[in-house]
Amino acid sequence: MLHELLITLSGYPGDIFRPFPPEPSLPTTFAITDFPLLHPSERELLNRLAQLGFYVQEFNKFIAACQSHATSLSQQRLSQPLSPVLPGLYIKALASALDRKLQGYRQVIVQTEAAILSGQDNLGGVVPLPVISARFASFQLVFPAVYDLIVTIRNASVTDKPFLGGRLIDLLQQKAASGVPVQQEWMTELLRGCCAVMMRQIVSWVIFGQLQDPFNEFFIRRLQPIPNARGAELGSGLETTLTSSAMPTTGIKWEAEYTVDDDMIPAMIPTDLVHAILFIGKSISTAKQAKPRPVPVPPSLIQQHLDLILPLVPSPSANQSSIDKESITLEVLNIGRLTSAIYHIRRDIADHLWVLVEVGDKVVRTLESFRRYFLLNDGEFGLGLISALEEFKRNRLSRTGQFVSASSANVSIRNHDLGGILAKAAQGTPAQDDPDLRNFDFRLRNSTTETSDRKAARLFDDQMLGIPLRLWYSLSWPLDFFLTAEDLGHYGDVFAFLLAVRKTQVKLQQGWLDIKSISQQMVGRRRGRGARAYHRRARGIDREGESAEDKQEAEIVKRIAAMRSDMIFVIDCLWTYLQMDVIGPTYDGLLQTILTNDSKQSQFPHANSQGLSSPTSRTFDSIHNSHAEAVHEIRRACLLTSTTLSLSLKDILTGAEAFCNVVARRAAGQDGFQLGLGEDKDKGLWQDWTELCQLNQAFRSSM
Repeated sequence: MLHELLITLSGYPGDIFRPFPPEPSLPTTFAITDFPLLHPSERELLNRLAQLGFYVQEFNKFIAACQSHATSLSQQRLSQPLSPVLPGLYIKALASALDRKLQGYRQVIVQTEAAILSGQDNLGGVVPLPVISARFASFQLVFPAVYDLIVTIRNASVTDKPFLGGRLIDLLQQKAASGVPVQQEWMTELLRGCCAVMMRQIVSWVIFGQLQDPFNEFFIRRLQPIPNARGAELGSGLETTLTSSAMPTTGIKWEAEYTVDDDMIPAMIPTDLVHAILFIGKSISTAKQAKPRPVPVPPSLIQQHLDLILPLVPSPSANQSSIDKESITLEVLNIGRLTSAIYHIRRDIADHLWVLVEVGDKVVRTLESFRRYFLLNDGEFGLGLISALEEFKRNRLSRTGQFVSASSANVSIRNHDLGGILAKAAQGTPAQDDPDLRNFDFRLRNSTTETSDRKAARLFDDQMLGIPLRLWYSLSWPLDFFLTAEDLGHYGDVFAFLLAVRKTQVKLQQGWLDIKSISQQMVGRRRGRGARAYHRRARGIDREGESAEDKQEAEIVKRIAAMRSDMIFVIDCLWTYLQMDVIGPTYDGLLQTILTNDSKQSQFPHANSQGLSSPTSRTFDSIHNSHAEAVHEIRRACLLTSTTLSLSLKDILTGAEAFCNVVARRAAGQDGFQLGLGEDKDKGLWQDWTELCQLNQAFRSSM
């Protein structure tokens, strides 16, 4: 009986201890089903011990399934009420850690058998069952919790949220925060094994720029661009899908190739630390692929970083006694030391590449071009661009009957159709010979896949053509080391807004010519009635000869001119404020900061390699933060950070443009605002006048 019990405790049922309930039901334990000579209390005690054997059998099956490389998922379905296990490095580490912990259980079985055979546990020739049960008491406390953990993992493996990577670490961290010391010990050891895998992935990424993640469990993923994504993208980076990190890379991609998978970030790792880790690996990977000359990290710097981070990789250790969750995290992975190491490495890598690649000068030149084109600092180019877009709108969209379409999905316009607009806008201006202009292009934006927040930030994209249009810049190495797709998206937002303001300003200036034309038409008609009578009325000698219609027309034109004057005053003040008080000082300060930091960095080119503290040890961080603050300040001044204010401003610009369109339409005819030409014409005139008054009222109320 005792030998049968020991075999059962090892995870193997026999003639006495059989799976229960029997087939066809799925067993949940081992039990004595038919042994009438046993006392009920003995039977109960033996069945409790046999339950451990059932757990061990399930543990062994789980370990075998996790560590098997040849078994497919469909073949991993066991006869027990458990789901198949998804493959993964973290699951394999969990299985290995569990197998190590089971070695202690197996040693207890061997020690128990030795004690029985030697007579050590004999009491009058009989081995009491409570003595055997006492040897396995600690396992009776922890095995149910471990079994519950395995069931949870396997059941989740068939859902869309399996416990892999960071999610598995979070689950183990929760289980380890137990008030039962032995359960805490086991769960902490399992957590330690999974954290060791994560740390090795972090080391590979931040030291060598390589992703060791064949099962997509790491919180940093490689992206695979969707075909034709460039045509569908307009302002926020390529649309991408997460794919296996084993896929080969093509070309240099800074923002488009790697990203953070939020679902795989463990709770113990702060988000800021994750993005610092992402930055380090992307910098190293991108620099190694740089063309025409790769920029590797010096071996001495690599060794320094290895010495800094390798001691933080968890390894199997003795039992822990703390039951506090924060203490468990500290025992397994010291986040404080990890944070210090990561930011130290980040600073070294950024400063090394900043000096070696000479990013500073390239960034200054690029930001200068951004100022000229994104921020419309080049006035001649801005006017030429408005004219080119208006001509494209007349010749292409109106001809195809698509003038008023609000979505690019309904317009047979492709990105290549927009290719000549910038070149045409630059004709006759200094921008015509600017090589930086070749990096800019217009792209249609696919608004159907955007979130409501992004749509709110891009309210002005359709102000020029009536379709979502974005100005984009093609980043290349090493600029993509400093600038991101999000930065370009912000610049695109500001450009669309500034272009809408500038266009409205030009429209209102043209409106003055239209009003002048209407006045000249009115004067010409009066001259036709007799030059002599006209001069008498002009000198105020004869007011009787001026008809009521003439007086009313003159009053209408006078009021329209006053309305336009109010509108142009507001728009001129807005444009002057943006260019002179916001963009000018902000960008001047930014460029001065970059040039100052870059000149200081050149004075201490070997400070980091000598282990000294350079005055510009945070050059990259300070410049990157200064640029982010400058862009945010410009967006804030343009009211793009507030959806409510952006909508109000768009209403103002749209209303002013509609006002100018009505005036232009009346000026294009020969009648102007002349009354008495027939019922239909008078009705149309009063409709236009009413619309102008309503637009003026809306303009004033929106301010």
